[in-house]
Amino acid sequence: MQKIQQPKKQPEIIRKNIIEQAIILASEKGTSGVSIQNVANGAGITKGGVFHHFANKQILVEAMISEIISHLDRKVEALIAEDDTQHGKFTRAYINTAFMSQIDGLVSPWSALNMTMISDQTFNTMFGTWLKEKLKQYSSTDSHDELEFIRLASDGLWLQTITEIIDIETSLKYKNKLIERTYLA
Repeated sequence: MQKIQQPKKQPEIIRKNIIEQAIILASEKGTSGVSIQNVANGAGITKGGVFHHFANKQILVEAMISEIISHLDRKVEALIAEDDTQHGKFTRAYINTAFMSQIDGLVSPWSALNMTMISDQTFNTMFGTWLKEKLKQYSSTDSHDELEFIRLASDGLWLQTITEIIDIETSLKYKNKLIERTYLA
């Protein structure tokens, strides 16, 4: 009698798929659209499979936000490493990542977070911590009032872009103007 071979479980791949599905749902509907059932359906597993990796929705949302910030951080650091101009290099990387549609093959962290940014305290805390750490880390190159104004303007530009107050073409034009202003005259 031949023994039936069970396929090997791949918990890390399943966990990654669950988080990616949560990110996709959050990009469409905010964290309110991230239900265990919706995530399970999108990941092609059962609710029990999701609960095996994440005890509840809050833990899943925190893991999702952590993953998004991790992708964001890697991309920001990669852009900084490619930038030969010291002054304002974090600010340029910050602006450039804000307007990317994908980062590392993942729905853009900004797209995924646009629905949660204002209402989700967990995100606000985690993102605020990340940004403060980056500003401290790059204080020698980016702690200038002008660069702070540029980052704030970039945040406003991003918000007006995602809410479709201004069109993409205009947004990209202003984004490029903001980046130009990060260089010393």
